[in-house]
Amino acid sequence: MVQRKNKKIRKLFLFSLSILLIVSIISITVFFKVKPLIFTYAKSCAETILLNAENKAVLNILEKENITYDEISKISRDSSNNITGIEINIDQINTLKSSISNKISDIVSEKNIYDLYIPAGTLIGNEYTTGFGPKIKFRMQLTETAVVDFESNFIEAGINHVLHQILITINISANILMIGCTQAFYVSTSAIAAQTVIVGIVPDSFTNVEEHPGDDIADEIFNYADLY
Repeated sequence: MVQRKNKKIRKLFLFSLSILLIVSIISITVFFKVKPLIFTYAKSCAETILLNAENKAVLNILEKENITYDEISKISRDSSNNITGIEINIDQINTLKSSISNKISDIVSEKNIYDLYIPAGTLIGNEYTTGFGPKIKFRMQLTETAVVDFESNFIEAGINHVLHQILITINISANILMIGCTQAFYVSTSAIAAQTVIVGIVPDSFTNVEEHPGDDIADEIFNYADLY
């Protein structure tokens, strides 16, 4: 009697173990099938989080430091008001780089875990079921390394007028961490730190030469003012 009972228990255990194994295999198979879709969704959410962090960090630091164009860049002119050079304040630039980079890290690390909610219909991968069904919760962590740099941009703004922009460029190398897997990606953006219109000497008169295909009129015009 005891032997028969032990036999039933053993069969029940083996049956339960088989069911658990089958469910595990199915779950793993389904996970690896929908894994690319989950990471695509997660990457989209992560990019939004990082871009918002970048914008928030730039606004926060520029407002906090009350940065103006003259604090970053200085225009030099000679006695005739001709521009002789533009000097960039390297100390101020380096301070801003460090402050913005640290602020981005602080904003991203405010939350240790980010929750994703993906509709079950979206996970199926069928265009007709996308967005439908109950939302399945996933969790992810974000790690990032931000590289902040500055660059100058010159845009023509009229006769002897040039718009000088000092741009902040931010490149982030990030990783999405989810259960059992990670994925690396990159996010880049830029923002205007300061700008001004540089005004040069405006000539007394102008000549507008319009050419047509095959004409060489512009090549035949000389600057006679230089001869006198």
